[in-house]
Amino acid sequence: MAEPIVVPQISRQELLRRLYDPTLTIVNALPRTAWEAARIPRSVSLPVAEIPEKAAEILPDKGADIAVYCASPT
Repeated sequence: MAEPIVVPQISRQELLRRLYDPTLTIVNALPRTAWEAARIPRSVSLPVAEIPEKAAEILPDKGADIAVYCASPT
């Protein structure tokens, strides 16, 4: 049986602390209309439905720190 994938989580405080850290990519996985209406600064739009076809293009560095969110930033 395969080992479960462990996905680290960061707190809201950690995200706020790193908001302008260029080594962190912030990904909004909501539909693009939600990202256009209100988004976390510096975040990129990568809706869940587009992940298979666009993730490698938008997130080319597999070793980079990436924070993904799928809820309103407010």
